[in-house]
Amino acid sequence: MLTITLRDLQYRRRQFAVAVVGASLVFALTLVLTGMSAGFRFEARETVGAVDADAWIVTRGVRGPFSAATSMPEGVGRDWRGVRRAEPLVEFGEVARLPDGTQRNINVIGHRIGPPGDPDWDARGEVTGRACAVVDERLDVQAGETFMIGARRLCVDDVMSDRTYFAGVPIVYVGLRDAQQIAFEGRRLASTIVTRGVPTRVPRAFQVISNERVRDDLLEPLDGAKTAIDTVRALMWLVAVAIIGAVVYLSALERLRDFAVLKAVGGSSRSLALSLAIEAVMASVLAAVLGIALAQVLKPLFPMPVVIEGRAYVGLLAIAIIVGVFSSLAALRRALKVDPALAFAG
Repeated sequence: MLTITLRDLQYRRRQFAVAVVGASLVFALTLVLTGMSAGFRFEARETVGAVDADAWIVTRGVRGPFSAATSMPEGVGRDWRGVRRAEPLVEFGEVARLPDGTQRNINVIGHRIGPPGDPDWDARGEVTGRACAVVDERLDVQAGETFMIGARRLCVDDVMSDRTYFAGVPIVYVGLRDAQQIAFEGRRLASTIVTRGVPTRVPRAFQVISNERVRDDLLEPLDGAKTAIDTVRALMWLVAVAIIGAVVYLSALERLRDFAVLKAVGGSSRSLALSLAIEAVMASVLAAVLGIALAQVLKPLFPMPVVIEGRAYVGLLAIAIIVGVFSSLAALRRALKVDPALAFAG
């Protein structure tokens, strides 16, 4: 039966190729959608991890520092029990005017500790006499260039990668004083206080939240987008079933006399079912392999991180087998109903 199936695939190789190519594009888009959903979590993890805090202090009643515009005095928490160090952090969304005159939405983080690996950020800015910034590469500016945030001109000191949140909006790291000048007109305020060490007791006006809760806070505005992605991904699986199922069903219709002959000479229904299932699964698995390659080509085309994890590839291959089995059901039902007498019809 396997030989007959392979011969049939060889005979109908064009139909088979159409099913594989069509389904592979669907699988590639599905894989990219999975990577987009994982990219949201990657952004939140990298953004929070770059601050390297043990705890975050926000005003009571606020879910987190990124989902609400709040402010507090920058000196909060310095003398609290359990805190080894407390540093103010300013976070807000803004629009940057780039050297070519275009405007881009950005996320600004101002922190006395500065961007990762640069504890003397503010001090260095005071020595050089210029406002410095470290930007994500998605902002499309180079080191040494200047750009504007509001009325503040900033010089790009360094360019980093994978520093975005809110679905690909690039982060611009600036000194704390520069951020306060832009967001609070120079007042010594902060959006949140990040601490080394976890406060054991806090005044009633404040609350302490963990890194995990801050990551959840970053992801909350994207809940609708994640739901939409999951819905479209489920529809994509149905499209793949329809593409492969249609080709296998048409193949089964063309092979009705062959099935009748096999039944007439004692072929079992199980063998027929296995033949159709093998054909559909082979098409689906080949489409999944080609889809994995296509996904690598499509990833750079999206303006946000697309993080395709190893388990996504394994999951795609497993689902491809399931898609192949479901795709063969309609053809199987038609093949099993064929009358052996058809083999002797004129």
